[in-house]
Amino acid sequence: MEDIVEKEIHIRDYINILLKRKWTVITVFTVIALTAFIRTITATPIYKSTSRIVIEKDNPNVVSIQEVMAVDPSARDYLQTEIKIIKSRSVARSVIERLDLKNSEEFFPKVNESITSSIKLFFKSTLKSWKQVVFSLFRTDENAGKNDDEDSEITKADTRLVTSLVKRIEVTTVRDTRIVDISVFAKDPRIATRIANEVVKSYVDQKLEIKLKAAKNAVKWLSDRVEDERKKVADAEFKLLKYKDDQGIISGFSDEATQITAQKLAQLEVQVLESESARMEAETRYLQAVKLENSPDSLNSIPDVMKDEIINEIKKMEVSLYKRLSELSKKYGGNHPQMIAIRSELADLKKRSINQVKNVVQSLRNEYKLAVAREESLNKQLEKQKRLSLDLNKKAIQYSVLQRQAESSKHIYDLLIKRLKETSLTEEMKTGNIRVIDIAEVPLEPSKPDKKRSILLGIILGLAAGIGFAFFLEYFDNTIKYPDDVKNLLDIPYLGLVPRFDDIDIDGSPVNNELVVINSPKSTVSEAFRGIRTGILFSSVDAPPKTLLVTSSGPAEGKTSCAANLAVTMAEAGSKVVIIDCDMRRPRVQKIFKTERETGVSTTLVGSTKLNDVIIHTDIKNLDIIPSGQIPPNPSEILGSKKMEMILDTLKKNYDRIIIDSSPIGAVTDSTIISKFVDGVILIIKASDTPRQIVQNGVTQLKNINAHILGAVLNNVEVGNGDYYYQYYYYYYGDEEKKDKTKFKRKARKLQDDKAEA
Repeated sequence: MEDIVEKEIHIRDYINILLKRKWTVITVFTVIALTAFIRTITATPIYKSTSRIVIEKDNPNVVSIQEVMAVDPSARDYLQTEIKIIKSRSVARSVIERLDLKNSEEFFPKVNESITSSIKLFFKSTLKSWKQVVFSLFRTDENAGKNDDEDSEITKADTRLVTSLVKRIEVTTVRDTRIVDISVFAKDPRIATRIANEVVKSYVDQKLEIKLKAAKNAVKWLSDRVEDERKKVADAEFKLLKYKDDQGIISGFSDEATQITAQKLAQLEVQVLESESARMEAETRYLQAVKLENSPDSLNSIPDVMKDEIINEIKKMEVSLYKRLSELSKKYGGNHPQMIAIRSELADLKKRSINQVKNVVQSLRNEYKLAVAREESLNKQLEKQKRLSLDLNKKAIQYSVLQRQAESSKHIYDLLIKRLKETSLTEEMKTGNIRVIDIAEVPLEPSKPDKKRSILLGIILGLAAGIGFAFFLEYFDNTIKYPDDVKNLLDIPYLGLVPRFDDIDIDGSPVNNELVVINSPKSTVSEAFRGIRTGILFSSVDAPPKTLLVTSSGPAEGKTSCAANLAVTMAEAGSKVVIIDCDMRRPRVQKIFKTERETGVSTTLVGSTKLNDVIIHTDIKNLDIIPSGQIPPNPSEILGSKKMEMILDTLKKNYDRIIIDSSPIGAVTDSTIISKFVDGVILIIKASDTPRQIVQNGVTQLKNINAHILGAVLNNVEVGNGDYYYQYYYYYYGDEEKKDKTKFKRKARKLQDDKAEA
């Protein structure tokens, strides 16, 4: 099968679909719109009452207890959470109890004592009784089962009431604000108002109750903690006091005392270093003097000896005596008394110098011993001060630990006492972050149904549903409908269309109207057949086809009536025409032309009759028919025989046009066999009825045997459905066709009257 060419869709195609299925659109639209109208008119009015509140950003800071009851209303989901709380079942139960809605006719209307309600009540009670009997079979204690059933019924009724009330509550927020509207719907406007106001009260009370409960829990918790912390404070202070007593601490450890101790230790360390330096210096000088003690002359090189005043004075005296001795030696001899006296003085000075040097060495020894003793003394003091500092630090650390524990316990205790007082005050205050702006008022007009809106919505919905259903049906309509379908889907020529025409009823008696060309020559159908005749005659370039096979893909597509009317139009045009009924399954040509004969094509093919004996001359000029004859057991074999071809050759000599009516292609092979003997095949398609797959299969069969397909005729076309393809038929021939039908009805009625009189 060749690829199917997609048809380009235009707006007029959609309009055409709607016009074609206008009654579908009108029906669906009418049903939906009328249903919406009736439901809107008969609907029970529902009233809406609204109360407006504002949820403040922060709780009133009467006391500083944010840690106990903190609320974060700046969170993004805070308002949504509050909306869920307002519509919660707990709030609904509170409203039910406060307003005693269990006995309200709004939720439990009185039952009308009508026949219908009595029947419903009877069946309901019967079902309940059977249910109790079934459940009692599985229970040992009948009373317990009865009580359980009663409790279950009460619970279900309560649950249904709560659910019903929750559905009637609508909570909305005003955009970019913290304002919340709480609306309630009810049949009674006063009930709606009471419930709306009570929902607000129940919600506010529930919020306050939660906060007060939190405050009470906080008070209890704080009281327990205060007692525990008081014991901890007493225990910490007792440990600190005991430690001070054990360690002999009177004033405690201050930063100043610690600083003084550190300064003393630093001073001692400096003194030890200085004493060590002094001792080392004294030791050096002493050891130097000890080394030179055996060589007195070398002792004079010691710095301390050189700096001694006495020794320096002796040296000056010696210098003076030596000078005098030198002077006297020039005058006197060595034994002169003055010389001896001077030498004696020098000897005394020498002794004195040696003794003084020894005194200096002894002084160095004493200084060394004193430096050593001082160093040892300072080291002992330093060690003692270090031990004192370490002991002091240990005591200070433990003291600080105990002191911090006592202070921390006391701080926590004071904080808890403060919070306990604040929470106790908050427990007695009934403040919250919810404020009522407008209380609900009794509505004067119902909010539902909105008649204008509902009716308009019904109209829109009905129109949309009708259009949608029309396109839905069109989508699943896979039939051949338009000339373009013949060209694009079948790839064969289009010969024309035949508008729908039906039998005419006169007083309940049908009149055969299949030969519409004879009965209504000026009608649309007759003109259509003439147009098809013209198309057939000009379908061949060299010469018009002489033998024509009229067939269809399936049964009941009108091929026989089309063949008969085409034969009439060709006869009216002056051509000598014969129509052969080769449909040996369901022959109808004799019925259309109202002739009766037992012989026909079948008897001629088998040789029982001659061809001239089966030809029937009709009342129509230039038109003969050959009936099918007796139905043979093997139509395909005899139609495909050589004799069939000989019969056609004989008829060609006597007739200008030979039209053959054959069986449908999809049912049997008769048409494909005969197509080999004819000049062209005309395919009749019942528009908007035959599926395209069946037609395509028929065309494929003909093409497979190289049959010459002249084209297709769309039969039974509804030209008055607004389809743009067929509008010109309707508008141009519509009035004339009506006149012809009226005229024909009159003739038919007169004929009936004449028969009745006869």
